[in-house]
Amino acid sequence: MIAAGVNARALTTYMGHSSITTTYDRYGHLMPGNEDEAAALLDAYLERSNTRARLAALDAPS
Repeated sequence: MIAAGVNARALTTYMGHSSITTTYDRYGHLMPGNEDEAAALLDAYLERSNTRARLAALDAPS
């Protein structure tokens, strides 16, 4: 199911786990992505946010 792209919340339900923590503790190592990918995604998000803030500041009346 993980390889098919089923999200962790749905997987929790299908597996009958009482919490998503149980699912992550048991199957987290099989989930796609890793720390490097997560860091790159966060960096890209923050850069986009920073760019939007700078553009908004330029458009603001002085």
